[in-house]
Parts: sequence; C-alpha cells; structure tokens
Amino acid sequence: MSARIAWPLYAALASGLALIGLGHWLWAISLRGPVLYGEGAVVHAALLARTGSEYLAGARYGAEAPIFTAANYPPLYFHLAGLGDPFVTGRVLSVAATLFVAGAIAWRARAAGPLAAATIAIAWLGSVPVLQWGPAVKPDLLALALTVGAVLAFERTRPMYLVAGALLGLAALSKPTALLPAMAMWIFVSRTNGRGAAASVASAVATSVVVALASGSASADAWMHVVEWNALPWRADLAAPVVLIALIVLLVPIVTMLVTRPSVTIVTAYAAGAVGILLLGGREGATINYFLDLSAALALGIGGRAPQLRAGGVYPVAGVVQAIVAVVILNPFGIVPGVAQSTGRWGDPARIQIVRELPGTLLVEDGGLLVANGREPLVDDLFLWSRDLAARRFPGGPLLAAVREGRFDAVISEVDLEHLDSGPAYEQQRWSAALVAAVLDRYQLDAQRAPLFIYTRRAVR
Repeated sequence: MSARIAWPLYAALASGLALIGLGHWLWAISLRGPVLYGEGAVVHAALLARTGSEYLAGARYGAEAPIFTAANYPPLYFHLAGLGDPFVTGRVLSVAATLFVAGAIAWRARAAGPLAAATIAIAWLGSVPVLQWGPAVKPDLLALALTVGAVLAFERTRPMYLVAGALLGLAALSKPTALLPAMAMWIFVSRTNGRGAAASVASAVATSVVVALASGSASADAWMHVVEWNALPWRADLAAPVVLIALIVLLVPIVTMLVTRPSVTIVTAYAAGAVGILLLGGREGATINYFLDLSAALALGIGGRAPQLRAGGVYPVAGVVQAIVAVVILNPFGIVPGVAQSTGRWGDPARIQIVRELPGTLLVEDGGLLVANGREPLVDDLFLWSRDLAARRFPGGPLLAAVREGRFDAVISEVDLEHLDSGPAYEQQRWSAALVAAVLDRYQLDAQRAPLFIYTRRAVR
C-alpha cells in the first residue's frame, strides 16, 4: 500500500480509538468516583494531604479514625490532586499530563510533516495502556509527563541540565519508579558531559528536598508508607504476563526501532530505563501501567525516525494491524462485542450508588466507593493491607478484631468470599485468608447486587 493511502488510513483508525478514549475520559471526570482499583486510596490520601497528615497513623477527616491508610506514593500528586475534588482535579491533572506527552511526541516527529507527526501522537493516545490509564487518579501520568519533559530539556541543542534535573526530581516525588529512567539518562549524559550530568543530579536532589520539606513529608512515616509498605516481592511468573502484553501492544514500534537506522540518543536512555520499569511488573498488583513509560519512549523514538518512515507505507500499515490486534485481544472499554476484556477493566459505576444506599460503617473492597460518597474508609486499600499482612510488616489485629467484633455494619466485596479460591488472582491478592475467615465467621451473604456482594452480621447466638 502506498504512503499516500496508508498514512491517512492509520490516522483515521488512530483518531477513532483516541476519540473513544477521550469520551471515556470526560465521562470519568464527570463521574466523581473511582474507575480503577486503588484510586480511592489515592483520593483518601489527597484529602488528608490538605492538612499534611497523609502519612500519619490514625489521621482522619471523618468521624472515625482509619485503621489503615495506604498513602503509598510520594507527596507531590497527593497535594496537587487535593487542591480540589481529587476525583476531578486528579483526573484533569492526569489527562493534561497525557496530552502533554502526546504533544511532545508530535513535536519530536514534526520534521515529517503534520500528518505523520499528528498520526504518531494520536496513535499513542489511542493505544493500550494509555486508553485506560490516561485519566487515572494515580501519579503515573504526572511522573510520565515530567520525565518526558526532562527528555526534551536534555535533547535541546543547548541542553537545560538544571531544568531536566528538577523535572526528574519532581517525577520521582510523583512515583519512585521514575528514578530508573532518570538514572539511565544521567549515565547517558555523563558519557559526554560529566559536569552537566552532575548539575542535573544536584538539581534533582535539591528540588526533591525542597518539595518534601514544603509538603511536610520528609519523615520516617512517609518512608514507611512509600518504601517499606510498597516493597512487595518480585516474581518472574508475575512479570511474564505483563511483559507479554507489552510485546503484543508495542511490537511494531519495537521492531521498527530495531530495523531502521540505529541511533543512540537521550530517548534511547529513556527507553532503557523504561524497560527496567516494565521488568518491575513482577510485583503483585502490577498491571499495564508498568509499560506506560516504554510506550512513550518508543513513540518518541518513532517520532525521531518519522521523516524516514513517512515516505513508505510499511509502518502505517503495520500500525493499523497492531492497533486492530491490540483492540481485539485486550478489548479496551469492552468496545468489541462478545470479546472479554482481559486487562485494564474499569469498574461498574453502579457500585457508587449501591454503596450510597447502605447505611452505617462499611468495610468495602474498593475504598473509593466510600470516598465518592463523602464517607471516610477505615481501610482504603485492602490489597496493600493484605499483602503487607502476609509479609508481616505490621500486625493485622486491629482490622481482624474489628471484623470479629462485628464493628462493621456490612462488608462489601466484588467476589464471593466463600469461593474466593476459584476467583481471579487479583481478588485473592486483595483478600487475605485471615480476613476472609474473620468475615465469614461473623458475617453472612445478605445480597448480591451486581457486581457487589453484601455481607451483614450473623445473629449472635
């Protein structure tokens, strides 16, 4: 197929997917509630961050002190999202960061002309995992945008080392995994300009220290939440499916980068660090967000090769095939009828109303459903609580005792706890065996209002 036909075809398909994504993003902003698991814990921490108490044990904004607050990210995103309703402000921040990265991709591809540059950028917007994670109330996209900003600062004819360092420092204060691309880029820069690399590192450290002190998060409590509680074990069998999905989604840009004229730039260093992030996906709870950085790095690399690719029809045709395969296999947002969505599924918005109608004190698998209704969760991240309990990082007594004593008026799960062993692996990770035993001993299944299971107290005999 000729380039004259192939590029407009690729642009049309990419635009269609991107528009589907943008429509869902706008809907998610208007929802004022969680769509991805774990957003509730971030929103809870963002609300606590308004008083600088996101890492303090027992800190609260509601009537009862929480039993467990995850707050397992550095402070920057919490404080930014907490400037307004975090479900809105946090999403808008993530969407803005996502659009910035797309703009950076188009900018790097500008030498190929507007059609090719726009197509490459829009194709990234319409790809997995960007479609599902673009509006996430999580720090991933903020860290991604700051890292890409640093790439652009390094790549200038006259590199802005201090600016790049400051951006990388802020990226690490959004999500610690951003340190991997940062280190890869500093090593790359040091090969030709040791002074510039040192200045960038110093700028990153200074920026991080200033922001940490200004946010009041330079404490042992913050270290415990962000580092100790987050240190989940790595397993090859968990990393393999994440890597496999990444290869399915990113095969065309990977092969294109390998077979076209080789070059070593700051983007190459970024890609190397991004591979490191992908390999970290062997942790429990890791999902497709672990290759966001790699997808951005590859798109930036394709942008640099865009003038070389523009003249032929091979790349856009391959891009079309890649997009179709990804949509059929992964089915983002369930847009392919009759095909199960394999990863990145958004939660059913009906959950918010179901929880709103339940009175009293609730233990809810997705704490964001409580936060969305103006109620403070006593446990905002059951997954992290269960994983850290399994690792014996803290005693589980307070929550287990509260369940055994019937302190909760109801327990809300998204799986039948009596048959948890046959449920999805991610559900088994969220519910520790000790907690399930305590729930089933004191509570009984009262109702199932899809997709939620509602357990209420057993009669005391």
